[in-house]
Amino acid sequence: MTFLQPWLLLALPIVALPVIIHLVNQWRFQSVEWAAMRFLLAAKALSRGYSRLRQWLILALRMLAVAAAVFAVSRPLSRGWLASLGGDRAAAIVLLDRSPSMAQAAVAGGESKLATSLRQVVAALETLGTKRVILIDSVTGSSLELASPRALAALPETEPAAAAADLPKMLQAACTHLRADSSAAGSIWICSDQRADDWKPADGAWPAIREQIAALPQGVRVNLLAATDPGDDNLAVRVTKATLEPQGKGWELFLDLVLRRQRDQGPVGARVSVELGGARSIIEIELVGTEAVLARHAIPVDVAALAAGDGSPSDLARGSGWGRVTIPADINPADNEAYFTFGKAPTRRTVLVAEDPRARGALDLVARIPPDKLLTAAVDLVAPEEAAGMTLDEVALVLWQAPLPEGEVAALVERFVDRGGEVVFLPPEVPTGASFAGIGWGAWSEHSPPLQPASWRSDEGWLSGTLTGEALPVGELEIRRVCGLSGAGTALATLPDDRPLLLRAARDRGAVAFLATTPSPRDSDLAANGIVLYCLVQRAIDDGLTAVGPARMANAGEPAGPSARADDQSMKPAADGWRQIAGPPSPSTESGFHAGVLASRGRLVAINRPPREDVSPVLADEQINTLFQGLSFSRFEQQAGGLGNLVEEVWRPCLVALLLALAAEGLLSLPHVALAARGKSHP
Repeated sequence: MTFLQPWLLLALPIVALPVIIHLVNQWRFQSVEWAAMRFLLAAKALSRGYSRLRQWLILALRMLAVAAAVFAVSRPLSRGWLASLGGDRAAAIVLLDRSPSMAQAAVAGGESKLATSLRQVVAALETLGTKRVILIDSVTGSSLELASPRALAALPETEPAAAAADLPKMLQAACTHLRADSSAAGSIWICSDQRADDWKPADGAWPAIREQIAALPQGVRVNLLAATDPGDDNLAVRVTKATLEPQGKGWELFLDLVLRRQRDQGPVGARVSVELGGARSIIEIELVGTEAVLARHAIPVDVAALAAGDGSPSDLARGSGWGRVTIPADINPADNEAYFTFGKAPTRRTVLVAEDPRARGALDLVARIPPDKLLTAAVDLVAPEEAAGMTLDEVALVLWQAPLPEGEVAALVERFVDRGGEVVFLPPEVPTGASFAGIGWGAWSEHSPPLQPASWRSDEGWLSGTLTGEALPVGELEIRRVCGLSGAGTALATLPDDRPLLLRAARDRGAVAFLATTPSPRDSDLAANGIVLYCLVQRAIDDGLTAVGPARMANAGEPAGPSARADDQSMKPAADGWRQIAGPPSPSTESGFHAGVLASRGRLVAINRPPREDVSPVLADEQINTLFQGLSFSRFEQQAGGLGNLVEEVWRPCLVALLLALAAEGLLSLPHVALAARGKSHP
């Protein structure tokens, strides 16, 4: 048990006071033998056992009453596992997970996990007498110092957001604050639902975090308020793609929708509402298993009616627009809607840097032919020695068949990828020791008979099947020469000896891929069997267009939020005139972290929660304990809407015990009726 006034426990020795008084009273009288009293003593001996027991009970009750009084004034607390919180009376650091999964409630319309955690931690810190609170926000990662715990409940920085949390980064911020001010806190309070994507248990920063916390002079304790209910009956909706395509003489909007739930609970029907330009339509989708996909749902669009969007031509480009999909309310309102934007596709522009004329010819051909005759495509041919002068502002894809870029050229390509561009590197004739995104070229190897790809990602990505469901003939390719690859990445296609044929580097935005051969006839039949090369290049262009078109969709909190251009000063959500035209109101400083639609200078951006928020598993308690191994760590399980507090004063039961002890002592102290009657009849 913990006490708010532990120094008052020094008075506990006075519990022995009733015994001392009893002994003193015994010593005050001297025994004198008197012959006439022998008969009375003999009679009293018959009830000596009962009298002795009663005396001991009276002494015990008096001692219990004194102990209860001491405990009551010491203000004991429940939840004894929070036993070292005395330092919290000076300050405490609160790490608040505001990710969409924390908006889940126990029942639809009830109190969310976030609200419950916040209420309970405020009550605990107030009970502990905390004077100062430092809030580490999961959205911006910034710290905010507050004068009292109650101020937490009134902050906009504690409202739900659409961005994911980063617990390792938040803990590092807490450690930085604690090192700067050794008296800042005695504990760290974490409010989270233990989603694996927020905690990142494989992150290499965890060992350093444990070392930093253990080395702090304050003796910091970490307390986790965990809300791990997965919400099996929750349903989430998302728009994965929205494209405006010409169909005959008009245009149609094609939507790709995904419905997800945590666990398969049998088939269920879902009504998805699509709002577009003031009109609403209903789609009936049957969900079997944990996921249902609706691909290319067509909606006719009058492009001319989209001229000014919300009435401000300076904000929206002609032919662009936005919409929203929603599902009926359930226990998590944060994943019941998704916004999308769309617009006329810009020119499908590719920059081609190639040193081999035969490879350049094949790549130029497949990049220059758009997938629809109403679309336009352009290819800028750049010699390797002139790459430093490339202009990549309106480019979707860079095809690079030359030695890997270095110096200023590499920095130029890096900025292009950071703003969402796509790059495919093909091997040069003479590989150099350079690398890009941690991957470099090795030595060439010739193969006769030619190799054929053994496996490839056919479910999604550049090598996935066609719209009719047919698989690309990747396995029919003949690879005569292969250039080795060094470095880590994701293999999208592999050869029989497990060497990667198409390797993709890990990037937060954009894409960097390495194709281990070229379409030159001496290297492969990619040019002759052109369907695979054509689909790969055109799909890469499609992905790159999301960063240069007038409308695009982005994940909340990810780099380059509303902005699509690396040289644009509007990388900050609130800068460059970005204004919210759809979605719930949000602070201007957090507009890129909340779901909605932003507009600025002819561009539209739909902000939605990251896809991983819908499927991220909950970490087991054992995994959490491992992350804090060796530290003073406590975990408290709570449920959304729970009424229990983390810390409660229990002095009232002590007072009740005091009163009961005094009442029982009084009853035992009354004269025994039978003995009194016997004394009257035998004087």
